[in-house]
Amino acid sequence: MILRILSLIFTLEIAISFILSTYNPPYQHILVILDYIAIIYFTFETLYNFYKAKNKIEFFKDIYNIIDTVVIIAFILYTLNIFYSKVLINLRVINLLRILILLRIIKFREIKEYPEIMNFLTLLIICFISSCFIWVVEGEVNPKINNFFDAFYFTTISITTVGYGDITPKTELGKLIIIFSVLLFISGLVTSIQKALRGENGSS
Repeated sequence: MILRILSLIFTLEIAISFILSTYNPPYQHILVILDYIAIIYFTFETLYNFYKAKNKIEFFKDIYNIIDTVVIIAFILYTLNIFYSKVLINLRVINLLRILILLRIIKFREIKEYPEIMNFLTLLIICFISSCFIWVVEGEVNPKINNFFDAFYFTTISITTVGYGDITPKTELGKLIIIFSVLLFISGLVTSIQKALRGENGSS
C-alpha cells in the first residue's frame, strides 16, 4: 500500500513537473532534480517487484512491467548522457523521458466498480499523454502552442472531434499523433457501445 502511494505521488510529481516546464520557469533545474529522484524511486520499485516475482518470464508479460522497464532503460540512457557527454541534456529529451514515466498513470485506472470514473480517467489519460507528445513535437514550430495548456486544449478538442480549427498541427508527426489519439478514442468508444449492447442482449 505504501509503495502504491509513493508511486502515485512521484507520478503526479512528474506530471506537474512536465506542465510547469512548458512555461520555462526560472526553477527548471529544481524540477529536473525532483524528476531524477522520482526516476530513481521507480527504478528501485521495479527491480524490487522483479526480485519478488516468482515467475520472471510472467513478470515481463504484464504491460505495466514493460512500461516500467522502458522507464528504467530511459533512465540509464539519461544518466549516461549526464556523465559521459559533458553536455547538459536539453529540455526536449527531458520531456520525452517524462512522457515515458507518465505512461505509469495507466496503473491507476483500476476502478472497476465505477465505470463512469474509469471512462473519464481513460479519456483524461489519452488526452494528457497525447498533449505531452504534441507539446514536444509542436512546441517549437507551432506559434499557437506556447505552453502545455495550449497543447492540452488542442488535443482535447481534436480527440473529442469538436475541432474548432483555431489550432492546427504544423508537423507530420503532430498530425500522426492526433490521428492515432482520435482512432484510439473512437475504438474505445465503439468497444464500450458493443459491451453495453451485449449486456442488454444478455439481459433480454
